[in-house]
Amino acid sequence: MDKLRALQYLLKVADTLSFTRAGRIFGVPASSISRRIADLEAELGVELLYRTTRTVRLTEAGALYVEQARAGMAQLREADELVSQRSQSPRGTLRLSAMPGYGPLLMPALLEFGERYPDIILDLHLSDTVIDLGRDQIDIAIRGGRQPQERVVARKLDPNNFILAASPQYLAQKGTPRTLDDLREHRALLYRGPSAVIKWLGQDEEGWSEIPLEPAFISTDGLSLVTLACRHRGLVLLPEWSLRGYLRRGELVKVVLDQPVSVSRGGDGGIYLLYLRTRYQIPKVRVAVEFLAERLGEAAVAR
Repeated sequence: MDKLRALQYLLKVADTLSFTRAGRIFGVPASSISRRIADLEAELGVELLYRTTRTVRLTEAGALYVEQARAGMAQLREADELVSQRSQSPRGTLRLSAMPGYGPLLMPALLEFGERYPDIILDLHLSDTVIDLGRDQIDIAIRGGRQPQERVVARKLDPNNFILAASPQYLAQKGTPRTLDDLREHRALLYRGPSAVIKWLGQDEEGWSEIPLEPAFISTDGLSLVTLACRHRGLVLLPEWSLRGYLRRGELVKVVLDQPVSVSRGGDGGIYLLYLRTRYQIPKVRVAVEFLAERLGEAAVAR
């Protein structure tokens, strides 16, 4: 039995929950996929999949096996890539994932990087979805939040401080809020995250609590919120890095309250450049990590 091929088939069936779809991806009949996995089950002496005429799903043992097999296959891919590229100049496809709002800051750096390393193909995915670098085959990710798990190397790019902002014209019309209670009288432009609308939280002597707001607009696109703020439609609460250009040009101004306001009770965390330590040894990943850290880090912002 070709165990490596059987594992590849099993992982794809686990992803698609279909022998037919997995067969299309590999260009083989669904019966071949099923037979190879059956051989693997026979060798292991355990059932990995529940099969009916209409559905396919992992058994409890199958889910455990797939989790370990996926990690092993990722390590094998990394080993192949590391050995094949060790003596070469940086080349190949570099897969990056970043928050959509970070795209405007990231793209100028990627354009410069592409000019410097023309043999590296950039594959950029903009999403707020939480990822697993190994499982999702992402080389480098940029995410906001708290320090990630230990096995992921995290280079901090920015403090990710959230600030209130509005246009000077809006504040001239509606007044400048000074307290948390004042916010109730203002129009709020709210961001919708992957699972829910992001609430605004205020901190007083009793701790953090949600601020009751009357939304004027809700969007999954931070740029649309900033655009509306620049058109005097309300207040935004967004990371400072996403507003720097607008603040510098005077299109928006920072609103400072007498009490802290944020979107997280645990503080604002940071913006991190994330990668697996094992993949840093691959030339394309190493040069990209160092280039992006230099161009996007706090020192670069201060220059």
